[in-house]
Amino acid sequence: MYFRPLSKSTIQKLKECYQKDHGNSDDNYCMMDDMSHALAPLYKRALIEVKRSVVYNKTLYCIFLTKTGEDFVRNLNA
Repeated sequence: MYFRPLSKSTIQKLKECYQKDHGNSDDNYCMMDDMSHALAPLYKRALIEVKRSVVYNKTLYCIFLTKTGEDFVRNLNA
């Protein structure tokens, strides 16, 4: 399957989500609102997954990086 390269803004959103997942941010959850337009391209490439989580007694849909997504971000920084 062919995918166009990810845009700079989409890659930036992925990096921000990675930082939140790994505790480098005050906010430890990457929410769907944080991703906006980047959600579909990252999900189609299996770089993120959406999980329903209970946060502060509220049910929210949180975004987590998959193993593939984490590897992708690490390779960007290498």
